[in-house]
Amino acid sequence: MRLVIQGTIKTVGPLSIKMPVPEGGRENEYGNFPMMTMGVDDENKKLQTAYLPASTLRGFLRRAVVLRDMREAASQGKPYKLPQVYAEMIGQDTQSEKEAETIDLLALRQTREASPVLDLFGSGLGIKSRLKVGNFVPDSPILPDVFSGVRKDIDATAEALALLGEAELADFVDRKDDTRRRVAQTALVNQLARQTRALTKAGNPIPPDLELALTQAKEKEEALKNRMGDMKNSSLLPVHYFALAAGITLGGRIVVEQARERDMALLLCGLDALSRCPVLGANSARGCGEIAGSFHLHDEAGVLLKIVTVGDYKPAQVAEFSQWIA
Repeated sequence: MRLVIQGTIKTVGPLSIKMPVPEGGRENEYGNFPMMTMGVDDENKKLQTAYLPASTLRGFLRRAVVLRDMREAASQGKPYKLPQVYAEMIGQDTQSEKEAETIDLLALRQTREASPVLDLFGSGLGIKSRLKVGNFVPDSPILPDVFSGVRKDIDATAEALALLGEAELADFVDRKDDTRRRVAQTALVNQLARQTRALTKAGNPIPPDLELALTQAKEKEEALKNRMGDMKNSSLLPVHYFALAAGITLGGRIVVEQARERDMALLLCGLDALSRCPVLGANSARGCGEIAGSFHLHDEAGVLLKIVTVGDYKPAQVAEFSQWIA
């Protein structure tokens, strides 16, 4: 029996996601927000769109289920051992990461039966996942927007300065001066580095004076950073990130192969957790990540079983339509 879930997610607030940079690679022009090709234009050029990666939603659902089980185990005085947490929450299991020919099929079956989480989500190389989560994409290509702000220094609050002692106030003034010099030096380093990259990309040699200037600029920047001690970041640090705008609808599919009754319970648990805390991605403290949505659960014949509505920091609403027959 196959369980098919058609999901629709709407961004209530901007959705901010930053993917890891591949080793040896560079960030894309959207701060490594996940991007993919979605068709071509009239000139056969690729159209790019932002999207919600399957791993973001899948990871949320898995963590929600495992945390529920961990809370229950802890309440009974039987907290999880670290290897079990890694296996169930992260999917990292050294015992299952063996060559296929060395895997004990009977032990594997027993492990699946004993752990509904591992049975559904999989673990390591030995326990294959039965849960297939697709990327959630918009109906038509859309690019992320850039959001910016600044982290203010303490002198933005006049009373805070008035309440400082004389020694602390003097330290603050010195650090303020160091900050301005360090920011200016970093800008110079970036400018010289851009010139160097441009010459290299064009296949031209780097003049010795430019190479020397860049080396000296980096040394001075490092010296200013060291002078600032542990607080190397400017208190007027500009903050910018890319996010998919609010009000965007994304569609995707979740499929469970060889579905069992207990799979349904795990998925409903995960979706309920998403409804109670409907936040995905990063920069949640800056107003990003809130979502809402609905998930239509069908059997493999297309019969509608349930509709689960999530969002608003409330328990998920579940509408029943047909009896589940595993």
